[in-house]
Amino acid sequence: MTVLIDRDGDPVELAPGRGDLRGSSTPLEEWFGSLGARGAVRLVGGKTVSYARLFAEQPWIGAAVMRMLTWAVRVPLKAYRRDGDDRRRLRPDDHPLAAALLTPWERAGQAQLVQAFLGPVLVHGNAVVGVDEGRSGALRFDAFDWRTLAPIKAGARQIAGWTVREDGDEREVSADHSIHVSWWSPLGPTGVSPLRQLGTTVRIEDAAQRWARATFENGARPPSAVQADKEFLGLDPTERQQLLAQLRADLDTIYAGPENAGRPALLPPGLEWNSVGHTAVEAELIDQRKVNREEVAAVYQIPPPMMGILDRATYSNITTMREMAYTDALGPPLVLIEQAITAQLVRNLLREPDIFVEFDFGVVLRGDRLKEIQALREGIASAIYTPNEARGALNMAASDEEGMDAFYLPTNNLQPVDRDAADGGEGLGDLSLAAQRFGQAIRNGVMSQEEARGLLGLEGPAPPNPNDEPQEDPA
Repeated sequence: MTVLIDRDGDPVELAPGRGDLRGSSTPLEEWFGSLGARGAVRLVGGKTVSYARLFAEQPWIGAAVMRMLTWAVRVPLKAYRRDGDDRRRLRPDDHPLAAALLTPWERAGQAQLVQAFLGPVLVHGNAVVGVDEGRSGALRFDAFDWRTLAPIKAGARQIAGWTVREDGDEREVSADHSIHVSWWSPLGPTGVSPLRQLGTTVRIEDAAQRWARATFENGARPPSAVQADKEFLGLDPTERQQLLAQLRADLDTIYAGPENAGRPALLPPGLEWNSVGHTAVEAELIDQRKVNREEVAAVYQIPPPMMGILDRATYSNITTMREMAYTDALGPPLVLIEQAITAQLVRNLLREPDIFVEFDFGVVLRGDRLKEIQALREGIASAIYTPNEARGALNMAASDEEGMDAFYLPTNNLQPVDRDAADGGEGLGDLSLAAQRFGQAIRNGVMSQEEARGLLGLEGPAPPNPNDEPQEDPA
């Protein structure tokens, strides 16, 4: 049995042998997989194309998906252990999950794992990655092709596992040993592909490309018409048909194609070549393709300038839109992935509720290096960071110098907040600040030096200042 979709995207059963692709002997069921009914778009003219082929052949779809993937592989995925209100990052030697995130399967890195989750979600609306827990406790991931999967439903909104059909073999993977990431859908437990939402846009874009391609193939010029006069129409019908057939063959051979554009027409008597101007459809074709690109960017939540749409881009808003690309466009699907791993793998399979995974956007959202250093310096001066924590934020090694792990607050000069106790004197910081303020009051004539010393608990007159020059006796 082959699988086809109707205009509403629902499956239609066909008799064997009637579901082959136009120009191909590959059945639709084999091409689209067991969920082919939800994995294709019907184009203008009746041809049905899978989501996978749309990604491979449609430029705006490919640009949007690849833009998201290239952003995503730059964001590191890290594992953490929660300890009260604090958290500690897990290294590969600390936990098998941290090791599996870096080496998900043989000869693969974290970039391949992120793409295995995010790519199918962007194209098909769903992604399934298998998880294998070895006898030694090591974890390994297994990326599945969504087109080869069929859900094993345990209820209207629940999936108990997956049937995997690959190379003629069929096997089942339980939900406990797989991670399913999908967009929300009102139609069932599997997500809806963004390409289904872009169905009309894809049809229009494909028709526009075919129109432009046909224009080049047929001469790279405005459409033309050959007009027959009364003498030609008066010819014997058989002779007239032969002349028309020969004329059409000559037009295709001599004048069609970009290389033949501009050649003068040579016609038999009784025929006249007339050029036809651009139609309204042709005049709006370029603008329509711009609209298609904007609709693709809107569905994928990508700021238009990040898709090359620079009509409203300025030098000042490009930086803001770049940050929006990571927070508003890429952020939500990555949150789906990290929460799916935490819920379905860590809590359900490993049963370690204190472990979680998270994408670290701090690496890619860093701005100007000088501004970053200035911000960290402000953080140190307000006791938010220790100097070593600030060095860690810049990916620099910690220093063993004295005071690098202390917090600092401004008094008269920057010093560790616990320096008073370390020096055996309590309140020296407050005393220094009070002396600084009394000195300002003395200079402004608010109080005398003796009054200030009395308020500070100091007895006797102030000692002479060695920097003061002796005054001459006016006598």
